[in-house]
Amino acid sequence: MGRIAVYGGSFDPFHLGHLIPTVRALETFHFDAVHFVPAGRPPHKEDEPLTRVTHRLVMVALATLPYERFFASDLEVFCTGPTYTVETVRHFRDRYPDDHMYFLLGSDSFSQIATWHRWEELVELANLVVLHRAHMWNDNLRSRVPTELLPRIQVVPPFAEVPDPEGPTIYLLDHEPFPISATSIRERQRLGLPIRELVPHEVYTYIERYGLYRREEGHPGTC
Repeated sequence: MGRIAVYGGSFDPFHLGHLIPTVRALETFHFDAVHFVPAGRPPHKEDEPLTRVTHRLVMVALATLPYERFFASDLEVFCTGPTYTVETVRHFRDRYPDDHMYFLLGSDSFSQIATWHRWEELVELANLVVLHRAHMWNDNLRSRVPTELLPRIQVVPPFAEVPDPEGPTIYLLDHEPFPISATSIRERQRLGLPIRELVPHEVYTYIERYGLYRREEGHPGTC
């Protein structure tokens, strides 16, 4: 059995805080593939303008191209209605029925898991790999997730030997947190502050070429 990972998110833009922890996860769990899925129309961000999903998909594709086990997925690009993580993970679960399935998310997102659409189904479809966000970890994180999930939690240091799970498991990958957010990058770009060291080179070049995040509202449009 192989190990397949899915990482969904707005990726607006894709930055080193996404890339570096995922590389640590790859090095620890030895995934056969990691599929990055830019969100189409996430319901929890309906009131927030998002950069066109085609731009976000291209940025993910450019950033992950150097990694042979990383793939950019257009699964949600052409969806006309709201997109839900549980449906995306179900798609990959059906696509790889004989493999172990993992879903990557930041600890800030995991702290809100109980608000996600059909979250009970999601945590049965895939093992969760929770990436370390500095402001949400340890006891603070555990206090915010449903109590029934606590027995599933395992703290894993980078590069540890992780056996195949015997049942749905939640791994807290205790890597060094990367203190950057897409929100702060958009704001820095809007203000003309440097972002070159915060995003992959390919993403920086793309942002500059298309003038992304330069408008007053910080977004070039929605799709």
